[in-house]
Amino acid sequence: MKIWIDVVNSPHAHFFKGIIRELEKEGHEILVTAREFDGLTDILDMLGIDYYVVGKHGGSTLEGKLIASAERQYKLAKLIIEEKPDLCVYKNSPEAPRVAYGLGIPTIGFADNDTAVPVNKLMLPFTNRVIYPKAIDAYDLIRCGADVNSLRPINGFPELAHLYGFKPNTAPLKELGLEKYSYIVMRTEPVKANYFNVDEEKSILEGVIPLLPDIPIVLFPRTEEQAKRFEHFENVIIPKRITDSLSLLYYAKLMIGAGGTMNREALALGTPAISTYPGKLLAVTKWLISLGIEYHSTNPIEVASKAWEMTRKNGAYRNYIRSIVSALENPIDVMLEEIETYEEMGTFTSQEESKVKTH
Repeated sequence: MKIWIDVVNSPHAHFFKGIIRELEKEGHEILVTAREFDGLTDILDMLGIDYYVVGKHGGSTLEGKLIASAERQYKLAKLIIEEKPDLCVYKNSPEAPRVAYGLGIPTIGFADNDTAVPVNKLMLPFTNRVIYPKAIDAYDLIRCGADVNSLRPINGFPELAHLYGFKPNTAPLKELGLEKYSYIVMRTEPVKANYFNVDEEKSILEGVIPLLPDIPIVLFPRTEEQAKRFEHFENVIIPKRITDSLSLLYYAKLMIGAGGTMNREALALGTPAISTYPGKLLAVTKWLISLGIEYHSTNPIEVASKAWEMTRKNGAYRNYIRSIVSALENPIDVMLEEIETYEEMGTFTSQEESKVKTH
């Protein structure tokens, strides 16, 4: 089969790398499309994945998002008409499902953000099989247009797929002058995301860092404006280029993130994580908190206090996180199974039929 995979955000490169490699091993022809956004193409280059650049992110305004999305949909349509794939696969893509639907191409999509309602409304009605973490209430997907018969929940979270082929590497630490388990990683707020509606001019992390003056902090800002706000902190290190962030997370004492992906990557690796996201929490985040493997607060003093506790009891936290995560379902296995099922049957089974097939 010729399988089209649309990659629209930098974490999605890590999500799909294992799926791409396994499909290639099985002899499938893979067509990858990507947009210019947040270093995505640099990560794909680092991973050795071939791709077509089609369009770009529209920025933080509604007008910019609309125009960029419309332009990308047009460019994708022209490419896909020429390439003629048999199946389209994506994660939270607003353009690929509409192009695939218009051209009669079957689709498999992964949805993990119940708060990204606009993207979900553009994606879910045109997706034949929707795979999603069971932490999300299925009704939230159905009210955005998902067909109830398209839904397949998994007992896991998407960042487990990011660990495909991962081997920790100390080179990024040496490049930044760091020792193993001697530093904290931080990630700023996702100010360009359609679901982010909190003040863009300040970050909760600006109040946390002064309370952690004695430990190096590797900070990953999302914009140049964010980077400038943290340059004056003496213990903050901002990588100058795309780096192996998974290895940095693996050897970190702790991850503190105002977004979500890097927090969950840390947990997948067994590294403790604190969420400081200032808006409505994802269902997945709430679930991880309920499991006792993630902590959330937007109070700098509470965050710093929890950070000191997690660094003092680092081994105990890591052991508990790994014991929970080891029992979860990996999205790679589920995505590959659904693709195999479609290849064999030429259609998608219902949830009940899928359960019979897998048991």
